[in-house]
Amino acid sequence: MKAAILENQGVITYQDVPVPALQPGHALMRVETASICGSDIKRYVSGHRMYPLILGHECAGVIESVGEGVSNDLIGKHAAVIPLVPCFKCEQCQRGRYSACHNYSFIGSRQPGGFAEYVALPEQCIFVVPDELSFEYVALLEPATVGRHMLALGDFTAGQTAAVLGAGSIGLMLVQWLRILGASQIIVTDISNANLEIARRLGASVTLNGREVDIVKEIRTLTSDGVDLTLEATGVPAVLEQTISITRPRGKIVLGGNQPLDQSLPLTFIENMMRRELSIIGCFMSYSAPFPGHEWDDTIQALLNGQLDMPTMISHRFPLSEAPDVFAKIGAHQLTHLKIMLNPKA
Repeated sequence: MKAAILENQGVITYQDVPVPALQPGHALMRVETASICGSDIKRYVSGHRMYPLILGHECAGVIESVGEGVSNDLIGKHAAVIPLVPCFKCEQCQRGRYSACHNYSFIGSRQPGGFAEYVALPEQCIFVVPDELSFEYVALLEPATVGRHMLALGDFTAGQTAAVLGAGSIGLMLVQWLRILGASQIIVTDISNANLEIARRLGASVTLNGREVDIVKEIRTLTSDGVDLTLEATGVPAVLEQTISITRPRGKIVLGGNQPLDQSLPLTFIENMMRRELSIIGCFMSYSAPFPGHEWDDTIQALLNGQLDMPTMISHRFPLSEAPDVFAKIGAHQLTHLKIMLNPKA
């Protein structure tokens, strides 16, 4: 089969590799489409723990064959990949905290992923979907579940106000979930007017460009003393610092952006958090009990009833064979994008 393989930092090749051998408890999925995640880009640009590796965890396809112990009824089913592979045995798994599994694997990061014609999946990592759904929309289930999980972590309820910092893929999913779940005001910040325009199209009440206005001043003016819930989706330390000042006393902040490990914040960040009695909550993946969690069920329902707008999330489509060139352009900042779909068949 053909696959796009991360060979080293900044090196992806497109080549022939063996079709994955089926192990007991696994199934083989024929990949119809896959989407590039920000984490795929980070592994390409900054390097990864292991090489060679087939990246890709946002993918959808058709179950083509099954291994020993897996029902033949799965053959022919349309499915999304659930990329987390928990052990289901450790203390955290037993408590339903699967993203904190002591022994987890992850499809497209710790084992071969979906930037290929086929991917082997443990049975518990197959999320069967109705045939009528577009494979592109199904591939975007996973990033949509991250947005839903962030709102769950923040105990969001209808009628609350919220700020989304960052109008990239996860930020735009957050905007949609806030609209779906009944936010009274959705404020979105970014430094790209194009992304802010998309945020308005998807449900933002107010958009603010951090290069043009004082974000903290504007949000405090709009909300009196800050929003009920702030959702950080940039991974930029200066933006992270803003979260304290734009969240009302005893409000909640959920962090979804991966921050650079070589930078730090002044301790005034903690002092101000304490004075406002804020709750800061981290988000890592998108799972809850029973596995994979209500986030996945909520997302498929929102897709089926038309509440989630996936077409607007997609900016580019390429054949999988062009993955080396696509990643090179992204790494060189020559391709402005939202979700990029890779088609193994093209």
